Amino acid sequence: MATAKRLPSGSYRVQVYSHTDSTGRRHYESFTASTKREAEMLAAEWANKKERQERLDLTVGEAITGYIRAKEGVLSPSTIRGYKTQLRNNYKEISHKPIRKLTSEDLQLFVSSLSGSLTPKSVRNIYGLLSSALSLYLPDTTFKVTLPSKTNKRPVSPSDADIQALFEAATAPMKKCIALAAFGSLRRGEICALTFADLNGRILTVDKDMVQTPDNSWIVKDMPKNSQSIRKVVLPDKVVELLGQGRPEERLVEYDNPGSVGSGFWKLAKKKNLSIRFHDLRHYFASIGAVLNIPDTYLADFGGWQRGSSVMKAVYQNNITPMSDLYSNKMAEHFDGLL
Repeated sequence: MATAKRLPSGSYRVQVYSHTDSTGRRHYESFTASTKREAEMLAAEWANKKERQERLDLTVGEAITGYIRAKEGVLSPSTIRGYKTQLRNNYKEISHKPIRKLTSEDLQLFVSSLSGSLTPKSVRNIYGLLSSALSLYLPDTTFKVTLPSKTNKRPVSPSDADIQALFEAATAPMKKCIALAAFGSLRRGEICALTFADLNGRILTVDKDMVQTPDNSWIVKDMPKNSQSIRKVVLPDKVVELLGQGRPEERLVEYDNPGSVGSGFWKLAKKKNLSIRFHDLRHYFASIGAVLNIPDTYLADFGGWQRGSSVMKAVYQNNITPMSDLYSNKMAEHFDGLL
């Protein structure tokens, strides 16, 4: 805020920038009072009122853009890139509307229009970004919106036979990726960021990640998905043998980026008629750990999940069909014995 200057009359005046007109001329508002403090307070009140009005005049698109810009320093490049993709693709219907004129009905109609073509999870993510932006610029406004119910699918992890079938049909570079994900619980970005310097005997240090920036380039950042993901993984001897040897600065796998790993795996799974994503290999790791009765605390450390988090148990530990058959038959045999 500008400092008040004393006039020849003895009063104090503050000039505050207002706007620039179409000719390029800058305009100012002037505030005069008998004391320096009073003049500066009048100017500050006007500036605050002007700022609040400008914030309310934002459109939905401008508000989301402002929210993304404000978060660029604290969120990961891949998260920011995802937000920008959402902004580009999902808000055209309401992006032009001023946020001060939005009603709960407007937002409910918007959510309902998305629900016909997108999954509940996608709709919730799209509305979540919009809601966060509105909370930043309209902190005292509450909207009541009903979101689509989450689908309660029971995910099934790949079986040992599925992993063996994929592994046997994979190329040598893909074998490395499958082994690191299924037997070491590494994510695609963690795999692509590895160098031979990270491998010491059977111990693999996971402490970085390859992510995609908002401008679609790939970079290696000095942190995995979160601090809990920094870990040391004990690899099976056969996986160490598969990885081979190389110079410390050499990449451990031959794929350029996580996207190429995912697309290569998708083609392999399709070839084997298996509906499995690369990320499902981490589900396999967690589910096998549960079958082997590995305590949750240790399993969370092995896979890079937060200790005590419900995510590992609720999302990653799924039924493995052959194991389910084994245990259900075991129960049936027990009941047979009772009868």
